[in-house]
Amino acid sequence: MGNSTTKWRTFGIAALTLASLTLTACGANQDTTGTAPASATAAGSSEEVVLEVWDYLGQGASHTAMESAVAAFEEANPGITVKRTSFAYGDLAKAIVQGGVGGSVPDVAIVDVVDTQNFASLGLLQDVTEQVGGLANDFYEGPWSSTQVGGKTYGLPLNSNNLALYYNKDMFDGAGLEAPTTWDELRSTAKALSSADTAGIAMSGVKNEQGTFQFLPFLWQTGGDLDSFDTDGATALQFLKDLVDDGSMSSSVANYSQEDARTQFVNGKAAMMINGPWELQNLKEAGINYGVAPLAAGEEPATGLGGENVVTFAQAAQPEAAVQFLEYLTSTEGAQIYCDESGQLSSRVDLEGKLALSSDPDMQVFEAQMASAHARAYGAKYNEISAAVQESLQKVLTGAASPSDAASEAAQTITPLLP
Repeated sequence: MGNSTTKWRTFGIAALTLASLTLTACGANQDTTGTAPASATAAGSSEEVVLEVWDYLGQGASHTAMESAVAAFEEANPGITVKRTSFAYGDLAKAIVQGGVGGSVPDVAIVDVVDTQNFASLGLLQDVTEQVGGLANDFYEGPWSSTQVGGKTYGLPLNSNNLALYYNKDMFDGAGLEAPTTWDELRSTAKALSSADTAGIAMSGVKNEQGTFQFLPFLWQTGGDLDSFDTDGATALQFLKDLVDDGSMSSSVANYSQEDARTQFVNGKAAMMINGPWELQNLKEAGINYGVAPLAAGEEPATGLGGENVVTFAQAAQPEAAVQFLEYLTSTEGAQIYCDESGQLSSRVDLEGKLALSSDPDMQVFEAQMASAHARAYGAKYNEISAAVQESLQKVLTGAASPSDAASEAAQTITPLLP
C-alpha cells in the first residue's frame, strides 16, 4: 500500500474511454531500454503512442518521483507519451473493476500489491508470462509472489515496504534493555516497560486490512500460514492474548489504526510499536528518541509486505507499449529513479544497498527485512479471507473467544477460500 492521495486529474469512466480513443500525436520510436518496441512504432507507423496509466500516487514525493520516472521513460522512447491519471487510494481499485465491466480500462496501472491477484482472477490483467515470467530472480520472493496466479505472471513489483519494531530509546536505556529479537524477549521486555500510564507495545488490531496486515506476521513467525490457521493461527493469537493478559498491550488495540499506534508511541503511552517506514518522518518531526529493529522472531523471522505492482490490462489499447513501460519502470534504472526520489524500498534484489535511503540506519532495517517479507498473496477470495482473520483477532483481543476457538472458527471459513 502506498500513500493515500487525492485525484490530481479527474475524469469520468466514459471520458477516459473517449480520451483513449482520440489521443494521437506524431513521433518516432528510439528503443534504448533493451525492451520490445511499442506497437505503433514496431509497425513502422509515424503516429505517436499515447499510453494511459492510472495510479494513486498523485501527491507528494510519490507523485514527483513517478513524474521523473515517466520523463526518463519518454526520453528513452520518444514514440510514446504517458498520460497519467491519479485517483484517491480508495477509488483506484473501484475504478479499475468498474472500468473492466464497462470496457474502459487504462493500458497500465500501479496498484496495491494486495489487489493484483484479485484483478488477475477477474480476468482484467494481461498475462505477461511470456514477456517477463522469467524474471523471478530479479525480485525478492515476497513481492514476486504477489504477481503470480496459477503459475502465470500478471505484473511486476515496483516498490515495497514492510513492518518493523519501533522502540523508545529513552525508556529502554532507563530500564537497561535492548531491542527484543525473539517472542520470549518481546513478551518479557513489553512487561518490564509497562506501567499504569504506559503500555509495553502498541499495534493495529482494527477490523480492517490494517489489522490483518499487522497480525499476519505473527502467524508467519510460527512457521505456519493460512492453511494451518486452526493450529498456527491459534498460537499467534495466544501470543497476543498473553501480551494483553500481562498488561503489556491494551485490549484497545482492537480499535487502533496504524496511525493510532503511532499516536500512542509519540505521546509516550507505548514503549514499542509495530509500524512501517512511512512513520519515520513523523517520528523525526515529533522529536522522539526512537530506534528501529526487525520484528521479533518466533520459530522464524517474518514481516508483512506492502507496496505497489505495475500491471497491464487485457483490454489495453496499447498492449505492447504497456509491457515496454512495465519493464522499464520495474527495471534497475526505472525502479532506482522512482525509489530514490520517493524514499521507497525497491522490490529488486540488485538494488539492495544501492538506493539513496540505503545509507539511513533506520531504513536499513526495513531493507534487510525484505528477504523475510511475506505477501498477502491468497488469490481472488482474499477479501473474505482477510475478513475472517480480522474477526478472529477481534474476538481474542476483546475476550469474546479463546485463541483456539477463534482460530478454529476462522479456519473453517479460510480453508475453502484458499487457492
